[in-house]
Amino acid sequence: MSRRTKGASNLPNVPWITQDGYLDLSKFPIDSTLAQAVGDDEERFHEACRMLVSMVYAGRTEAAVFLYGLLRFCGDSRIKKESVVKALGAVATQQSADLLFEEFKRTGSSNSTRSYLTILLKVLRGFPSGLVRDGFEGLLADSRWSYKMRRKFATALEEMECRDGRCAANWSILPMEDTRFIEGDDGTQEQEAPLKRGT
Repeated sequence: MSRRTKGASNLPNVPWITQDGYLDLSKFPIDSTLAQAVGDDEERFHEACRMLVSMVYAGRTEAAVFLYGLLRFCGDSRIKKESVVKALGAVATQQSADLLFEEFKRTGSSNSTRSYLTILLKVLRGFPSGLVRDGFEGLLADSRWSYKMRRKFATALEEMECRDGRCAANWSILPMEDTRFIEGDDGTQEQEAPLKRGT
């Protein structure tokens, strides 16, 4: 991926500027972007995440590796973590998928975490099914998630099965004979039902 740069004729010895005056992100130094990502300025942090995504698309493996570590570096800063999670959507690897599923385990389901969980789910749904199927099935088997959340996981699995041409073997939510009610994400009472693979 390249970006048009002004004054390219004045920078003949800069290897990351092409002869046509474009910025070649496959050669652009990454150090300044990394420094920007670990700084205190939140806006510059978001800019660094966007630049790292562009570098990933330009084939910079080191940019993807840095994003893995950046997710942990953000600690409990939900706003920063949301930017990194969105950036990891450009890194469809098993390492990336595993990190994002680990975020589900580290994050409880509540009103305050709902938007973050939604972003995690959206990013993972865009990954190849082979990278995320086991992770979603693991979430479905985790009883700490509410019926509503597990229904979202089941829907994601069903979409993947259809995307792979296996719609007949999707996931469904079936009623229980011995019905019980649980508290949903918003504090309301929900009827729980098992999640079961259809035939």
